[in-house]
Amino acid sequence: MKIQVSKELLLTYFAGRATALQKQAIDEWAKDEDSRELFYMHLAAWERQNPQFIADDRNALERHQQRMQNGVTREYITPTVVEEEPAARLLHPGWLRWMIAASIATILLLSGLFFNDYALYRTYHTNFGQTRLIKLPDGSRVTLNANSTLRVPRFGFGTKSRKVSLVGEADFSIRHLPDHQRFIVATDKDFEIVVLGTEFMVSTRERTKKVVLNTGRVQLVYKEGKASKQLTMKPGNLVTFDTKGRVRLKHTSHPETFTSWKEHRFVFDRTTLEEIGNLFEENYGLELQITDKALAHWTISGAFRAYTAEELMETLATASNLTYTVQGKTIIVSQSH
Repeated sequence: MKIQVSKELLLTYFAGRATALQKQAIDEWAKDEDSRELFYMHLAAWERQNPQFIADDRNALERHQQRMQNGVTREYITPTVVEEEPAARLLHPGWLRWMIAASIATILLLSGLFFNDYALYRTYHTNFGQTRLIKLPDGSRVTLNANSTLRVPRFGFGTKSRKVSLVGEADFSIRHLPDHQRFIVATDKDFEIVVLGTEFMVSTRERTKKVVLNTGRVQLVYKEGKASKQLTMKPGNLVTFDTKGRVRLKHTSHPETFTSWKEHRFVFDRTTLEEIGNLFEENYGLELQITDKALAHWTISGAFRAYTAEELMETLATASNLTYTVQGKTIIVSQSH
């Protein structure tokens, strides 16, 4: 009997309670463009009701203010007091008032900065093994990969400017506005991307810093040493950064493979087991411990669908004649005999 994909089934799927057969039915159903739109609509509604990340800035600020009311000295170890002559320990009343005022000003300044960051920016975050679709106020779409963070201004976005900050990895589909306003993706890796309307992927992962352009045109602004440089990318361009920040530009015939993770697909092309270990660490927070140095250089090619780290490891082990054991957050991999 064919499984009918309903709203209730999709909600079960989003909550992680769908069976393997139900997942397969949803995969087939979502191949249709109209179905995908419906999928994303229900996903957005589900995420509003079940937020995966809630910033705790307000709670932290309230705790901080409570500590200040109750006395900050409770948070610290009382220092040892060395007895001296009484005259040496007395402070002039004017100095005492100045020190109290300075302390209060410092506390208010820190509290204000802490709260302003929360008030001015909305932060989206994904945990290990999680992806998330975000629709921005200007109509652009961003899909966050696992273990990633996107920061978006709460006010003036799309009118005054369109600048977001990314840590991790994300795929962008940018809407072109009538006034040709630029869209800027800032990173913490000494490069940023300037676009008008296009589709591209950005990764700021420590080992795999890269930008892949699917359609349109973007301008990459980066630093090599102390020098600022610019590079205009064309569709199919792949830019990577080495550990010293040097740029390498090449062409890829299939840029879409770099965002296959949006569909829970992993595409490997002569990818070493050591490189796959980096993926497990960055996307799932797991260490892949390879027992043999030669085994670390084994290469794997093919496309594999997996929704969890366990599913991906099981698929790779079956396809590559490997065995593995799980110990906490470590997966020990060896060759089958």
